[in-house]
Formats: sequence, structure tokens, C-alpha cells
Amino acid sequence: MSGAALVRRALALAGSVEREAVRLRRDLHRHPELGFEELRTTELAVDWLRRSGLEVVRPEGATGAIGRLVPPGWAGRRPGIALRADLDALPIAEASGLEFSSEVPGKAHLCGHDAHTAMLLAAARALAAERRRLPRPVTFIFQPAEECIPNGAPVMIRAGALRGVAEVYGLHVAPDRPLGVLALRPGPMMASMDRFEMTVVGRGGHGAMPHTTRDPVVAAAAVVMALQTVVSRQNDPLEPAVVSVCTLHAPGAFNVIPAAVRLSGTARSLSRELYTALPERIRRTAAGAARACGCGLRFGYSRGTPVLVNSAGPVERVRGLWRDLAAAGAARETVENRPTMGGEDFAYYLDRVPGCFAFLGAAPRRPGGSYHNPAFAIDERALKLGVALHLCLALGAG
Repeated sequence: MSGAALVRRALALAGSVEREAVRLRRDLHRHPELGFEELRTTELAVDWLRRSGLEVVRPEGATGAIGRLVPPGWAGRRPGIALRADLDALPIAEASGLEFSSEVPGKAHLCGHDAHTAMLLAAARALAAERRRLPRPVTFIFQPAEECIPNGAPVMIRAGALRGVAEVYGLHVAPDRPLGVLALRPGPMMASMDRFEMTVVGRGGHGAMPHTTRDPVVAAAAVVMALQTVVSRQNDPLEPAVVSVCTLHAPGAFNVIPAAVRLSGTARSLSRELYTALPERIRRTAAGAARACGCGLRFGYSRGTPVLVNSAGPVERVRGLWRDLAAAGAARETVENRPTMGGEDFAYYLDRVPGCFAFLGAAPRRPGGSYHNPAFAIDERALKLGVALHLCLALGAG
């Protein structure tokens, strides 16, 4: 099945499960769960997949689920395709005013993961009814902890999410883009996302007698300023990078120089070379600045996600399918997504198999907040479009 016939079938199937997708999304929205705590969400997904007739695998010792749909008589003739959704919410109080707002204090789906899960569950049910028409197996990845470090993608990969998979696709709703627009690009699209933590160690004392101390507050200030040179003076100006100190904590009283100051922040880049080089540059620069002030440095660096690099072939496949959906009057155009310094652990899947990650325009009819904002909102009409794209990818010849 291809071209106009594929799009007509996908839109009809998406329409048949649209109400279920909206219902699922609202249920998930009311009951948000943080990374690696998605117990209710996982049980909902597992039950839905099993009742739809899919084989389900669960990662050992973690939340999340993998559903597999295999066409009858398939005997390894060609590798399969994987579709991924993320499950976790954010530790932020919701202020959207929606009638189905979060019922859990201090937690909310403010990045659209509820929509991603609902779209993929609805697509799984629709595809289960079309099992005989599938040209290859489909793996549905319901992944925990996208917002965390460490992330959930490696957990799912270890559980076999990419076993027998030749291509992987992910979709993220975009409240800052018009409904029906799809944003994507080949090559690097989202930055690596790492975390650093350091403690500047000095010798505390009375604020009136600074000469008897080794002041870690002054040293920490020097460290913050020195770290600005990692990007501005140690990096090629044509290679995007970010080094941001985001917290600085010096406990004690107003007249006491503390013995230590803690700092933390994030480092990001759009190239694999910088992804490798940044940790040592940050450590060396910070240690040198602290040492110049007579202080020591304890340094820690945690890998978050690698650079998200879309593959050219899958990107063109998604573009073509979206053009067909637009020609059928269901969608709008595709646009080139500028690289962003935001991170996404879908990058781990793309490090192993070719694939494409794209942003689905879902700007709400009334102004709402963007990603990670207490007033985050989307236009739920985007759910049908997301389901339709999943169906086109699974049912198309590839």
C-alpha cells in the first residue's frame, strides 16, 4: 500500500480511534508520574497493548513497556520498524486551567508526553486490526524517564526495544508551531545534554577576617566567570555549544565565610567531537580558577543524552508521507527545524539505527504556555494527525 491509498486508509483508521486517543490523553494528563515512577501509566499501556492483541515485554526492574505486532506468516523476511513514545511528567504544578488538569500536586504533563503515549497506544490498536496488511513487524516503545538523568532510553534498548528493528521514529507535539505543521531536519537537530556538579573547597572563617580563610565564595565566582571562556575562547565559534552554571549554593550565615561552595550546571553541544571534549575542558578550567584563589575542586560529570542526529533517508520518508497527508487536506506543510540546544534521549536510539525525530505542530486555539511551562497546552486535533503518521510509517512499504 502506498501513496494516496495509504493516506486514505491511515486517516480512516486514525479517525476511528481519535476519540480513544483524546480520552487516553486526558486520563494520563490527570494522573502524571515522574521518571521511573510511571507505575500507573505503564500498567495502563500494558493492559491496552495486551487487550489489542500485542506481545508485551517489560524491562526488568523499571517502568515502561515494549509492544510487538508481527504480521501473520512473517519469518524474518525483512527487519521491522519501531515507534516510540515517552511516559514521564514533570515536577511542576500545573496552571493551565484545563478541566482535566493534573490531580497530583506538584506534578504535571507539561511537555506533551501524555499526548505521545495516547497517540502511540491508539496507533497500536488501529494497526492490530490491520495486522494482515503489515509489510513488516512493528515495535511500540513506551519509554520511561525522558526528562531524567540517567534517561530511560538506554533501559529500553537493553530490554530489546531495537531487536530486529531497521528504523526508529519519534514524534513530539509542539505547542509553539501551528496545528498540522511538521518540523524536522536531517543531521544534528538537538544537542547533547550533560550535567556537571562541582564543589569549591576552601577554609571557612569569620567574614570580618577574610585573610585567615581561603574564601570559596570568591573562588566560586572566579570559576563561574572562567567557565564562560570554555565556549567563547576554547571553542570554534562556528560550532554551537553551551556551558551554563545554573545553581550556586553557599550555606551559612551572612557574616561567615563557608568552607565550601557547590555549583551545578549543564553542558550542551551539536557535534560528537565537542560532546567528547567538553567534560575535560570544563574540569580543567574550573580547577585552574579555583587553584588560583587558593582553593581545591571536587568535580563530577554526568552524561545525559548524546547529540540527536536524524538520518537522511528516514527524514525524506517522513517528509513524503506528510506531503501526502497535506495533499489529502489533513495536514499542512513541513518546515526545516533549526537545530536546538534542547536535549532528547531519542538520540540513543538514533545512535544505533537510522531514524527520524520530528515536531508536530499543536499550538492551542487559546494562547497557552510552551514546553515545561505551568500553562502548557496543545490543540488535541493534533492527536489524529500523529496517529495517522504512525500508521503511514507502519503500513507503508518503506
